[in-house]
Amino acid sequence: MKIRRSFFIALPVGLLLSAAIYFGLFFLQLGVPTAQWAWLHEIIETKRKAAEAITQPKLLIVAGSSALYGISAEEIERQTGFPTVNFGTNAALGPDYILHVTRKMCRPGDVVLLAFEYEQYLFGNLTGDTTDELFIDYILGHDREYIRGLSFQTQLKLALLTSTDRLWMGVRAVFQKPVQSAATAAFIQEMLANINAHGDQTNALPERRPADSAVRSMLTSIPAYGFPETVPGFPPIQKFCEWAKANDVRVLATFPNTCHRPEYDQPAAKQMPVQFRAFFEPMGVPVLGDISEAMLPEEKMFDSLYHPLRSAALERTRQLLVHLAPYLKPPR
Repeated sequence: MKIRRSFFIALPVGLLLSAAIYFGLFFLQLGVPTAQWAWLHEIIETKRKAAEAITQPKLLIVAGSSALYGISAEEIERQTGFPTVNFGTNAALGPDYILHVTRKMCRPGDVVLLAFEYEQYLFGNLTGDTTDELFIDYILGHDREYIRGLSFQTQLKLALLTSTDRLWMGVRAVFQKPVQSAATAAFIQEMLANINAHGDQTNALPERRPADSAVRSMLTSIPAYGFPETVPGFPPIQKFCEWAKANDVRVLATFPNTCHRPEYDQPAAKQMPVQFRAFFEPMGVPVLGDISEAMLPEEKMFDSLYHPLRSAALERTRQLLVHLAPYLKPPR
């Protein structure tokens, strides 16, 4: 059978045209919000505005939801007089993006306490195996500036990682602004009502605690077996620490609140705190406290291995203050 030469021309042309349409649609919908992560955006914006309203030096507690639930900014400010905002958000956003937003809130004289969940140290590669769909969905709709600041190669990789459903959701939002349902609006209002003026989550109460939660005592591998040989989350954190030093922002680090497991007491687990300090301390970043102080029994956890009950969060914060307070000098 004779194959026409036009076939060999049409095939690559068709592929190039399809790719051009796909990437064109991807860039078209950048920065166009969808309804999917409106609640997370509202939380981030509320905390960002609270931080930016503080004109004197302040403390920012930076992490995912382990800090949101587990460290009380209100208690820190009450005891030290140092303005404090809990910028605990969602661990799936990863350290690179969370620190990108943190930079924009920092001013000279500020202090940043890093309390990242262990998994975040594996999230350094924006387009790697650990890339979370929540991260991609969120930045597509809410931070075009961040995406535009990435290399063109990384932008293309993000485009390829974007699901077809998410792409079309964004394209539809370009031409028809999503209408927030009453249920979604009520959910957002409830979420915001449970976060106080300092950014702390306040609804982790005993009467709300799930009777059974499989993730409450889930094993997280890093405190049990140590960091891998290559840690993707270290480079963006190191880059932030270098930026902070150049901009008169003090960085501290601590271990995240975690539900204790027997595996964390085994000999193999002893290497992780050593690795943790070996990363931070050569950069001039003090590591506050000991890992054992951040290991809480399951009865003190709420609905996740990283979410303590409110009473346990207050207890943990007071313990942390022993190490933290000397770095905080209240404004005169």
